[in-house]
Amino acid sequence: MRSFSPDEVAAPLTSVSTEAAQSMQTHLQARRDVIALRQVAGLGDVGVARLLSLHGNATRALMSVASERRDQAWRDADRILADLQRIGGEALVAGSDRYPARLLELSDAPPVLYAKGTLASAHPPAVAIVGTRAASAYGLRVARAIATACARAGVTIISGLARGIDGAAHEAALAAGGRTVAVLGTGLDVHYPRAHRTLQERIARDGLLLTEQKPGDTGHGGTFPRRNRLIAALADLTVVVEAGKGSGALITADHALELNRTVACVPNAIDQVSSLGSNALLKMHAEPILAVDDVLALLRIDRSVSTHVALDGDAARCWDALKQGARDIDQVAAAAQLRPREAAAVLSALEIDGLVHFGPSGQVHPSVSVS
Repeated sequence: MRSFSPDEVAAPLTSVSTEAAQSMQTHLQARRDVIALRQVAGLGDVGVARLLSLHGNATRALMSVASERRDQAWRDADRILADLQRIGGEALVAGSDRYPARLLELSDAPPVLYAKGTLASAHPPAVAIVGTRAASAYGLRVARAIATACARAGVTIISGLARGIDGAAHEAALAAGGRTVAVLGTGLDVHYPRAHRTLQERIARDGLLLTEQKPGDTGHGGTFPRRNRLIAALADLTVVVEAGKGSGALITADHALELNRTVACVPNAIDQVSSLGSNALLKMHAEPILAVDDVLALLRIDRSVSTHVALDGDAARCWDALKQGARDIDQVAAAAQLRPREAAAVLSALEIDGLVHFGPSGQVHPSVSVS
């Protein structure tokens, strides 16, 4: 039998390693070129897509740009990549394995996205929960209940991190131990609104932040409406909880319809300014959400599989009171040996968790089976 020298034995491994290194270098260069192409002044998403289609790849597309503009674009790309490394983010290039495939359904899909967090958080099934920044107590309560039930049923919660409905949906998803994705109108390292700094940092740790804006970008009036198309594209279903006329949530609904996705809406008081836009959707094309389970039904998910929740303390006593026939807050309080105000607080928390709901006359009804 022929023996092999150490050099001969090592040769195949060296060859493979060299090929892998070259492949990685090619990948990194392609990513840098796409980022650079997007930084060329005057080229939007559609312009970049047109050049990529015309030239076949970003490198050749860049070569069609004047040298001084191309050199500046490469410098910008290098700065962006350095900033991403500093803040723990990454660039996702359209067509790569890590780029959310659903976004490719957009006619103006971003050629590059910036992400921080767990990419698996964006996996379907997913629901977009959106609405006004100036939300009513009712809107916030419903947003939390829907997000909680969906998160517990394994559905990703998509929203835009704005005040009001968006923030309530993200917070409820995290509290339920579920997945949530915040689509930003700023760079990954810009906290907007400032009041949501802690929430944004938690989503980066336990969920996913996505944005078209490069690190350091503070955004402007146009970046926030544009991010709404990404919210719609990532979701199977868009639920408008509460939205006034001209609300950005209505833009999200429009994008969802353009993508042939289902739009649903939570009815609200007809004299509530913050719900005039969302109520109007019900006259046109939105599915009405009359209970939390309606959202899961539209997603074809049976939440009874995943909502058997163990309760203890005051929550368990209030739950026992409901099982024994108590139907209003005073009856629950008496059976649970609590003050009415304490019982009301417990029941409100259970409603936020999607475990009970209040009828029109104030009666309390269980929503799920609880062990």
